[in-house]
Amino acid sequence: MDGVLSEYTAVNNAFSSFIQTLTNIQDSAQHKWDQFKQKRSILERNMAKHAQSTTISKKISLDVGGTTFNTTEGTLLKEKESFFWGMLQSGAWEPDKDSGQYFIDRSPHMFGVILDYL
Repeated sequence: MDGVLSEYTAVNNAFSSFIQTLTNIQDSAQHKWDQFKQKRSILERNMAKHAQSTTISKKISLDVGGTTFNTTEGTLLKEKESFFWGMLQSGAWEPDKDSGQYFIDRSPHMFGVILDYL
C-alpha cells in the first residue's frame, strides 16, 4: 500500500506542478496579449493621424503681406478651432478672383513657422 500511496503522491505532485506551469504560461500569454493590444492601439492612432496629415487635398496659395506661401487645405484644417479652420469652414473667406490667392494682411516674417507647426 505504501508503494501505491507514494506513487499517487508523486503523480499528484507532478500534476500540480503541470497545472502551475500551465497557469504561468497563461498569465504570460495574457500579459503579452495585453501589451500587443496596447501597441496595436497606439499604432492605429499613429497611422490614422499620419493618414490625415498625408491626405491629398486641395492646394492653397496664400498672400501673406505680399509673400506667397503654398500649402494644402488639409494642413490649414489640422487645428480645429484655429483661425484657418474657422475661415475655411465658414465659406466666407474667398480667394482673390485674379490671383486665386487667399490674402492675409500680416507680416510674412514668421508665417513659415506657423505653417511648419501645422
